[in-house]
Amino acid sequence: MMNSHWIKSLLIASGVLCLISFGALGWLAFQATELPDDSGVLPLPIKKLAPRQNSDSSNHAAADQNHAESTDSPPEDDDLVEKLAALEQAKTVVAGELLLSFRDSKALAAFLARAGKLGIQVLYQDSRLNSARIRYQDRNQLAAELREHADEYKNIGPNHLVWVPGIPKTIDDATNAGGRVPFESSGLDMIGVDQLDRSRWGLGIKVAVLDTGITNHDDLNGVKITHLDFVKDGKPYDGHGTAMAGLIAGQAEDNGGVAPQSELLDYRVADADGVGNVATLAQAIVRAVDDGARVINISLGTSANSQMLASAIQYAISNNVIVVAAAGNERAAQLAYPAAYSGVISVAAIDAQGRQAYFSNSGDGLFISAPGVGIISPYNDNKTVMGNGTSQAAAIVSGAISVLLSRNYQSNNIRQVLSQFAQPSALPANQVGVGILRLPR
Repeated sequence: MMNSHWIKSLLIASGVLCLISFGALGWLAFQATELPDDSGVLPLPIKKLAPRQNSDSSNHAAADQNHAESTDSPPEDDDLVEKLAALEQAKTVVAGELLLSFRDSKALAAFLARAGKLGIQVLYQDSRLNSARIRYQDRNQLAAELREHADEYKNIGPNHLVWVPGIPKTIDDATNAGGRVPFESSGLDMIGVDQLDRSRWGLGIKVAVLDTGITNHDDLNGVKITHLDFVKDGKPYDGHGTAMAGLIAGQAEDNGGVAPQSELLDYRVADADGVGNVATLAQAIVRAVDDGARVINISLGTSANSQMLASAIQYAISNNVIVVAAAGNERAAQLAYPAAYSGVISVAAIDAQGRQAYFSNSGDGLFISAPGVGIISPYNDNKTVMGNGTSQAAAIVSGAISVLLSRNYQSNNIRQVLSQFAQPSALPANQVGVGILRLPR
């Protein structure tokens, strides 16, 4: 029996992961809890404080002194410090951190030169994103910096948490057919693989798996995997990343991965509880592009938009790297981020009867759907499990794209190919996208 772990969400529900073993096969069950929205963002633009106007020219020096003093401590009508204090108490952001996006690389460089003198620790910065992740100690001093150089900033916001999507506790489902019939397989039949020889599928293609880390498993023996741990917490890995890796490149003939010859870049961005943050996710996206990934699988999500994350996604897309992301499992009418970003291949889940899974998020911009109910995959401790989620659906799509790239389809044509061969569905596009994933023969 695995340890249960709670994964908190923002606005939308996320959940508890528990494994119930029966023989060689276990079942991944997810439950959810809901938290209030306490992740407010800072107001932009932040206005510089102007010196008080005085008609008597003899008072100019006093006005200048007032301005200097107001830079050190905010006046009553400036609630920036109060907003920083509130963020430090929020449960859905990393306390004491901000993500800063700058107008240009020159503004970023100028900030980096000032940061040390201000006692601001720069945890990560990238001139390609014109962004920095910072940790601060003195909120008054930080507020003074943000106000004084307000026009150098493009965006200022918290470092939101991201998480492995949970599954709602209840199955009340008024928005679709309530799809929950399990595949009890890895879903290969549904996408048109059946008994085809997959021995060379994915050959020469690097797929980055940004998740909870990949552990050793018999189904992954022979797969070339490069490991990089961005979390470094020293704790045992959650098994979610191993499951995603197996669905992409697992070696088992039955219920194996779609593209077993894929090379995997294992970038651990979420901890033992399946929780990470958008800054680490953005950093890993950039690293995956630089390390030659052709596909990036992100079976994680958050309900919060982030400029740094959006910039990292755009960096990948501008370099012809295909980003695949799970739509989310909160039964919401809004896609999770980064699935909600333009250009991302967002993936919903369907059941064995082709119905939208009861937990799968809907939303404008949803691109495609794939098997996501009762999906068999490898897991920690060399176990095999069966689980639900848009996570699984996204991994299956990432494997399919690796197959297409290994067949010499071009990256800029992948969306067209997936649309062309997708199995049509009577369900609306905001539930299943262009249809159900099918690979061309």
